[in-house]
Amino acid sequence: MNKIEEFLDFFKNIEISQVINLAIALFTIIVFILLSPLISYGIIKLFFRKQNKVNIKNSNIYKTIKTFLSLTGVYIASKIIDLQQFQNEFLDKCFIVIIIWSVARIIVAIFEARELLIDKSNKKEEIKKNAFFTTVFTNILKIILYVIAVYLTLKEFGYDIAGLATGLGITGAVVALAAQDFIKQIISGLSIFTDKPFKVGDWIDIEEISGTVEDITIKSTKVKTIEDTVITVPNDLITSTKVTNWGEINKRVFRANLKFPLETEESTIEKIINRIKFILKYNEDIISKSINIQVLKIEEDAINIDIYLETTITDYRMFRDFCNKINLTILNILETQGVKLAYPGRNIYIKESNMISEKANTQKEKNKRNILTNKDNNEKQLSKEEKSDQEVKKIKPAKIIK
Repeated sequence: MNKIEEFLDFFKNIEISQVINLAIALFTIIVFILLSPLISYGIIKLFFRKQNKVNIKNSNIYKTIKTFLSLTGVYIASKIIDLQQFQNEFLDKCFIVIIIWSVARIIVAIFEARELLIDKSNKKEEIKKNAFFTTVFTNILKIILYVIAVYLTLKEFGYDIAGLATGLGITGAVVALAAQDFIKQIISGLSIFTDKPFKVGDWIDIEEISGTVEDITIKSTKVKTIEDTVITVPNDLITSTKVTNWGEINKRVFRANLKFPLETEESTIEKIINRIKFILKYNEDIISKSINIQVLKIEEDAINIDIYLETTITDYRMFRDFCNKINLTILNILETQGVKLAYPGRNIYIKESNMISEKANTQKEKNKRNILTNKDNNEKQLSKEEKSDQEVKKIKPAKIIK
């Protein structure tokens, strides 16, 4: 009951001027909140006239200005209300901090917008060269501005920056040691930008990784392989290993090695060589002067023919298709000529004299075995006949009954 009475007494003691000030403060906040989108859009449109409404409202510059104007309305409303001195001093410090962070965020957002513009205009070669530098500069500027904003915020609220820096000395040393790899990658990224060993769109080989450069950032490089997978390679690895850039070449080399059986006739081989030269000569992608087909050497098991040519196709995927067509063309020529390639193998030779002697010895043993077998059979046959004669003699003649 006492609490209810205190609450009613509070409203009784409120003056009309205080109510009016409170209403004006609320009205001020509502007006700033409602007008902040329009004012923000108008400020950005004044400097970026070519941007449409959707891009402007999705930008960080628009969001930062809109938030700052809304908080400004709250700060002005706080001044209308009769607050105590320590409350006003605290709100003043908070508003100064809001200004510091808003300025830092707007500057960073302007450079991020410029970076986004460069990414969308990647078709121009000069802009493409400056894209990496803009990304690096934006990241470094962002770190510097945020560090300054933190410093000014702490100073505004009366913290001893010198004592804080001394206390963080050991921690800073530990963090510096832990950040060595990060700093190393940043330095490697700057080295890639200055040396320009490759650019976005080039086909490169890095150790066992081979593919097209998709993106170059301050820490790593993204490579899209022929399997359509994206591999992220740290920049420090790139600067410490051998990198082959196939994007700067003007031509590629195709080589093939054909092996024909030794019994292939000379006229057949010459006909195949001339046929291959004739077909390759009229291929628009082949530099005709570079075509060189000849019998390289005669080996123990095959006649070796070497095919060498150069093509103006530099894109790796297109070059693979080109190699496929050339190989199928060569196989078609061999099929029409009825010639097959030699199989890898070994020839085993056996002396004929040894084979004859072995066969003769084998035949002699067989003859001996046959003679012994016949002899045994004859002896057995004679013994059977003698036994039968003896049995006949023993039989007495039967009496004839008349």
